[in-house]
Amino acid sequence: MEPAVLYLLLATMAAIGLTSAVFTRDRLHPAPMHAVVWTVVCATYLLFPHRLRPLSPEVFMLIVLAVSSFSLAAVIHPAEPMTGVSTSPRRYRVTIWRELLFAVALLGFGPFLLKAQALAQSAPYTESDFINLRIALTGARDDAQTFGLLGYLIPVSFASTFVELASSKKRIFAWRGWISLLLSVVYALLSTGRTYFFLLVTALAFIALLQRRARLAQIAGTALLLFSLAFFGLGMLANKIGADTPNIDALSATDALMLYLLGGIAAFDLTLAAPPSLQWGLNAMRTPLAVLQALGADVTVVPLIKEYVNVPLPTNVYTALQPYHEDFGWLGIVGFYALCGQLHGRLYRAARRPDADPRLIIYASMAMYPLLLQFFQDQYLSLLSTWVTFALLIAPAFRSTASATSAASSQQAGGPRQPEVVGPGPC
Repeated sequence: MEPAVLYLLLATMAAIGLTSAVFTRDRLHPAPMHAVVWTVVCATYLLFPHRLRPLSPEVFMLIVLAVSSFSLAAVIHPAEPMTGVSTSPRRYRVTIWRELLFAVALLGFGPFLLKAQALAQSAPYTESDFINLRIALTGARDDAQTFGLLGYLIPVSFASTFVELASSKKRIFAWRGWISLLLSVVYALLSTGRTYFFLLVTALAFIALLQRRARLAQIAGTALLLFSLAFFGLGMLANKIGADTPNIDALSATDALMLYLLGGIAAFDLTLAAPPSLQWGLNAMRTPLAVLQALGADVTVVPLIKEYVNVPLPTNVYTALQPYHEDFGWLGIVGFYALCGQLHGRLYRAARRPDADPRLIIYASMAMYPLLLQFFQDQYLSLLSTWVTFALLIAPAFRSTASATSAASSQQAGGPRQPEVVGPGPC
């Protein structure tokens, strides 16, 4: 009976995705994208062989609840006000902040590299400097090391690359953009985490799509190739993939991929068997509570890194649903995904406008990263400080040059002017 229920719930997810795609008439809209992510991951769990535990119908029901809440909220939006007044499209100029971001990322590379070498030497467990660096950065909670303030060079370099692409007059990058991209790749490599690569590739792909710099098939194929290189390449460098490596915990390439894609669902399902008492916002409010704790307040802050469970392979990720379910039960999933869908929908529609603010294009593109990694772990409120950092770094890079005078002149001339395109325009 249970397999039939699971397939019915899977069909429901697919139907929600198809309905939202037809309703929005946009393959890139967050509503169908969100449904497609969950449909593909859940279909993989049911249809492809793997070593993970079987799922209960309850976890599929909660996923359907999240998908339906997100999709409904994302496609609902207020009607555009009919004021009867024609205004000129806004124009946007790049500021000197773009040069400052690039300069900081470039000048900080040397100190960052020296710090990475020092961290690797502090954990001389293997002959590989990369593995030693990984061990130093991801050790036990009480002895894990960090890059300190130099760690902010990673978002600085990423912000520089995003701004360079969004403001480029060429099809992809100008010369400074390519240098900035190279710096971002090296910074991400030295961070030893694959998620940094996923963020970089996802954001750049959607900036290119929203600015029509290339066709969807071209960008999707390139992004898939880069994802594969980042996943398997960094996995082998970190000695986490490959049956012939000396690491006894190393997995085969297939097991590693299946664990990454499906381990979060299996772990979340495991928590549903014996649900704990509700946390009432401790997970959702983790960042503000961490700030209060740093200021000396006696508050509880849940750890960002979760405990490992065996499914039966070991994993410590629980999908994006887990923290909100742990806080408020199924109502937490409905509430969070309704809010999340509404914010995604509004941001995406703003980025799709012909005269869209380049900053909103970057923000909408970056927002696709936590959306696409729903199956892995929460990257929304758990990484709130990261998103605030990026927003502050990118905001000063552009300024609007629209004015009331230009709007009035445009109206007298018989209608709005064509917006100044920061990117190369349609293909």
